[in-house]
Amino acid sequence: PSSVASLGGKFRQALCDRDPSVMGASLHVLFDLAKEEPANYKDLVPSFVSILKQITEHRLPKDFDYHRIPAPWIQMQLLRILATLGQADQVASEGMYEVLLDVMRRADTGISVGYAIIYECVRTVTTIYPNATLLDAAAASIARFISSDNHNLKYLGVTGLAAIVKDH
Repeated sequence: PSSVASLGGKFRQALCDRDPSVMGASLHVLFDLAKEEPANYKDLVPSFVSILKQITEHRLPKDFDYHRIPAPWIQMQLLRILATLGQADQVASEGMYEVLLDVMRRADTGISVGYAIIYECVRTVTTIYPNATLLDAAAASIARFISSDNHNLKYLGVTGLAAIVKDH
């Protein structure tokens, strides 16, 4: 991150690029920069929320879909960024609540990549400033994971449950 810190403005501009792949690539660098210095990127929370909302509403080209899930890898990267920026910050977190609930609801399609998005939502919900509605939705998702016949989903459920119990 220190080698590209001076290019932070360029990566901010890349979020608004017309090509979604440029925006998606910039997220990886912005995530690393935000991990190092979250306060410098909190002003981007509305932009990240807006991008995530656009993705979940299928506004990206179909080329970014994977098994009819819109841009799942970009969604997961955005969720990681939001978790980093919302940690112990009530104002930033409140701007995320609605979109996180929507992402969790839309990703629940019964396919593996949808489960990955839901799990990343659970991790985000347990990291940001607490919200009872989101925690209830996360707990419901975890309950479905734990009751699954798939051992990998059970493991995700136990891991998610541990995160909820540890943090809340």
